[in-house]
Amino acid sequence: MASKLRRSIIKAQRPIRPKGQLKCEVHKQNEVVLLCQDCKMLICVKCSITLHKHHIDSFLEICDIKTRHNQILQDFVNETENVNIPKLNQEIISSRTKKTSCKPMYDKLRKNIIDNTKKCKLELDKITEDYIALCDKMEVAAMDLIQTHITDLESRLKTLRELSSEYKQTLQTGTSVLVYDSVTEIREMDPDIPPTPNIDMAQFTPGIDRLSHLKQAIGSLKLTTDHLQAGSATSGHSDHRPVVRPKQSTEAGQASTGEVRYKLRDRPTVMSQFPYPG
Repeated sequence: MASKLRRSIIKAQRPIRPKGQLKCEVHKQNEVVLLCQDCKMLICVKCSITLHKHHIDSFLEICDIKTRHNQILQDFVNETENVNIPKLNQEIISSRTKKTSCKPMYDKLRKNIIDNTKKCKLELDKITEDYIALCDKMEVAAMDLIQTHITDLESRLKTLRELSSEYKQTLQTGTSVLVYDSVTEIREMDPDIPPTPNIDMAQFTPGIDRLSHLKQAIGSLKLTTDHLQAGSATSGHSDHRPVVRPKQSTEAGQASTGEVRYKLRDRPTVMSQFPYPG
């Protein structure tokens, strides 16, 4: 499980020689003693006069680079323990707080819908039920989104702790080869922490001009008498049709005008999958 988590952070590029192995992959009886900077490979003496003989100007002895790489490992451990782990802990706390506020927020949203629709006729009950079902689905989707984010953060936190502990041991007892390989891992890591997803995906606006909606639902009534038309004009109601919409998402490319009609699925649909770091 730990190796799988590590692969989610370290770029998917594995050296030919296993990490920490002292023997040369080509000449297995020899130990690696040089770094070919042109190829970025640890090689043995025989490699230096055969496969890498044209790179002789780029050779460095492993023992000469250990001190510099020790400092890189120490910097990683310091940054991980003093910066990255506290940031991840704070992000997890923030996400849990947001998750806690998710249900009260949607409870309030449902209450506003119910309180408003109670003022309408019985014929509007079906619309109310549809809105409540929509809120339930949005709540499930929002909580699933936050939980997925928290799970990812916890996985990253666990991986960083494991790496920090491993690199501490490497600093104390690790060979030059292990130090080099550990630094290679650090350089290939993705340090970015994904931001907390936005769960404000729904909004309810109570309808103001209910009478005009009821009139349009029942049908149009033409008045041919002038004084009746004048009387109706003083009622203070307009013929506009305000529409209650969910909050529009610019990422989804939805139009900003017109009535929104759609049906949410119980769970998001996976359109495609790709391996990291694709």
